[in-house]
Amino acid sequence: MDLSEKQFSRLSKKSLKHLEKLQHKYSQEFGDFISKAELMSLIVRYSRERTKDPYIQEKKE
Repeated sequence: MDLSEKQFSRLSKKSLKHLEKLQHKYSQEFGDFISKAELMSLIVRYSRERTKDPYIQEKKE
């Protein structure tokens, strides 16, 4: 997923700040830098997988 600066400009200041905190936490945890675009890709992929998981769907009902 390729995220442009235009797409980042759509994020609220609060969301952007949270993304920066996650980026910092990732760097501390894994000792490796991750770009905001890569981090957003991980978040989007995780949330899509989570909504497809039938076990999670059952828990909601």
